[in-house]
Amino acid sequence: MKKIAISLFVSTLATVALVACHAAEDDPAGQAEELSDPVRRTNAIRNLQKIWSNALREADGDRSAANVREVADAVIDKLAQAYIDNRMDNQNGLAMLQLMKEMEDPRALPALVAALDWRAEVNEEHAIRAAQTIQILELEEGQKADVASALGEALEKVRQARPVDNRLRVEMIRALGSLDSTAATPHLTKVATQQIEEQNFLINRLAAQQLGELGDPEAVDEMILGLYLFAPSNPGMRMNDVAAEALVRIGQPSLQPLLATLRGENEAANDIAEAYIEAVRQRDEQAAERMSVEQHIGGEATYALGALGFREAFDPLFAETEAEDTFRRLNGAIALVRLNMNESDLPRVRERLQSIYTGFADDAQSVQMKAQLTAAMRSLYDPGYLDFFLEQAKEEDNHPVVRLEAMSSYALLANKAQAEALQAWLAANEDDPYHDNFSQTTEKALATAIECDEDVQCYIGKLDDEDKAVIRKAAFMLGRLGRGNEAVIEALVGKLDHGELEVRMAAVQALDRVATEGSEAAIEKIEQLREQEQGRAIWNQFAREALPIEARLRARMQ
Repeated sequence: MKKIAISLFVSTLATVALVACHAAEDDPAGQAEELSDPVRRTNAIRNLQKIWSNALREADGDRSAANVREVADAVIDKLAQAYIDNRMDNQNGLAMLQLMKEMEDPRALPALVAALDWRAEVNEEHAIRAAQTIQILELEEGQKADVASALGEALEKVRQARPVDNRLRVEMIRALGSLDSTAATPHLTKVATQQIEEQNFLINRLAAQQLGELGDPEAVDEMILGLYLFAPSNPGMRMNDVAAEALVRIGQPSLQPLLATLRGENEAANDIAEAYIEAVRQRDEQAAERMSVEQHIGGEATYALGALGFREAFDPLFAETEAEDTFRRLNGAIALVRLNMNESDLPRVRERLQSIYTGFADDAQSVQMKAQLTAAMRSLYDPGYLDFFLEQAKEEDNHPVVRLEAMSSYALLANKAQAEALQAWLAANEDDPYHDNFSQTTEKALATAIECDEDVQCYIGKLDDEDKAVIRKAAFMLGRLGRGNEAVIEALVGKLDHGELEVRMAAVQALDRVATEGSEAAIEKIEQLREQEQGRAIWNQFAREALPIEARLRARMQ
């Protein structure tokens, strides 16, 4: 019995000694050491998560605080190495990656790169978590090429269409874009232009979006093809909008390749256009019969050149306004007015646009075309169109939609004398069948014009009015009067987040006119709205106008 007691006593001492060897639960360095022990690893991860959360809470979320940095310094290297050394520990590995993500420490990069080397049905979630973490890290320039290569290799392994495969593609593409490095370009262009059954076309669009963010001239050729690419199973799904945005962000290097494409010299683009028409033919024979490669190629290249805005495209786009095809003429006109034209160009453009307008047939389709062309004329903020607008508004044989668009355009650009002239005509023509409609549509704009005339400060003040009709009038007049005026630019930027879409549109279009040297404030505001409102209806509508203008403003700053 005595021997048994002694044996139990010794055993107890050994157990106590063993327990004493374990790190305290609140000791970050000690817990990090225990990550190498397969028996203690799960508990160590749990303790480290608590330690990190407590440190961050005590610092009010400030990762630069001394106590937070002390924990990170004690843990991160050992955490990363433990992951690398124990890749087969799937569950704990994912928990370690999650902790690395929460710590946002670039020293975890070796482990993140290792996690990108994933295996199907084994550790896809590891690669996804690693890519998500890379998106929030601030890496050194010297690290980015290797990370881009690892992400590219990880993307190459995605060959199926499982839900997890789509998640892999999305997070890898976002991670490549987050690098803000041209090292990502070849990997993104491959995904953007790849057409395989297993890859949803939304993935192509996402890759093109990221290329737009990078603005790398090496992506020009692929993004021009992107103007014409489509989902093979659904030709209605395309990426022309994001491809055009990317080309505009890239700027000057896009110009000559786009002009060559407009001339029909891009064989790859021509082939895609032919395939697109055939895909449409499978669904709608009549629609395909109305299409041609030249029309399709010209339409997208024309739009992109207009969005790009360089004066060098003036002659080719002017030539488009003289094409036999009505749609090409209209598209050419709409693109032409978006260029950074010289003041000496305006009379020639005005004459051509008015000629196109009067040449439209008198049918339902032409009604919409005339309305579109009127809006294009108005976007030049050129008072030289006012007499033409008034003439079209007065013409009783015109369709009511055409008359109303012309009347509204006149009111938006009129100064005091011009506003009084319209008021006098309205007073003398009360028997016009659309008199009441005209009066209601123009009332606020005309009253504002009479009050402010051509006083820029008065119109800046009117931007704070509660009535959106008054704000729109002010924005249009600032577009007419405020070219290059920094106070005007600042005031218009302040309206980009207005709750009314019409106000936003008026402000961003006026900015395109007045911000002749670009505007960092406008670019930042549009990017902020993109981040905050992505997916909301107002952003989806605003983005179609705002993003090309943002890209054009950016290009003017280069």
